[in-house]
Amino acid sequence: MTDIYHLAVTIEPPGTHPHWQLLGLTIDSDTVIGTLIAAAIVIGLGLFVRAKVSSGVPNGVQLFFETINRLMRDQIENAIGVKVAPFLVPLSITLFILILACNWLSVLPMNFGENGSDVLPPPTADVNLVYALALLLFVWRYVVGARRHHGLGKHLIHVAKGHYKYLAPLWILEEFTNLLSLPLRLFGNIFAGGIMIAVLGLLPAYLLWLPNAAWKLFDLGIGLIQAFIFVLLTIVYFSDAMEIREDEH
Repeated sequence: MTDIYHLAVTIEPPGTHPHWQLLGLTIDSDTVIGTLIAAAIVIGLGLFVRAKVSSGVPNGVQLFFETINRLMRDQIENAIGVKVAPFLVPLSITLFILILACNWLSVLPMNFGENGSDVLPPPTADVNLVYALALLLFVWRYVVGARRHHGLGKHLIHVAKGHYKYLAPLWILEEFTNLLSLPLRLFGNIFAGGIMIAVLGLLPAYLLWLPNAAWKLFDLGIGLIQAFIFVLLTIVYFSDAMEIREDEH
């Protein structure tokens, strides 16, 4: 019992990040490094496919990209139409692979630390990354919405009116709830994985490997699902911003 208590005290709680101090700002170093690794994976895969692309039998990476491309194009076509928002295809593919790479950092074999903990936790388990990503998409959505409705003022009217004018306060409130819920959904699910790893770390070493391995496999599915949900909701939000209603013609 004493050994378990000592182990619980020495395990660093989830959400604790090593950090750098820069110009008075506190920067989570593991989140920055993990995001850069994920970005390098996205760029590396893209360059590899570009160099090895073939009209014949595709290699595994090309097949993966073609599958994701088809899936995203179908979602965008159903939501708004690829011709209306062609930029959404590369945006969705990049977002999906980036978030998936961030989520799957925790399942890399070289990322297993003491007591089953992650040496480098998933960057998406840090609220700073997911909120920054959501804020970027929020601003981008307003930019394309303003272009679609020929001005920011007209787009704001589009947002406030919704389908029923008397519900304008609710439509405006929805804009901010979308900004909050999109990143929190991703953060909560990935952060919960870190908590489970910390809990499993309380087990004796000779028992730890089995539940830890099982949870890592479960993390693969969770990371994939959350990456897809994030991108799917992004497509929906962009389609809402670019919608042209009958009373706006």
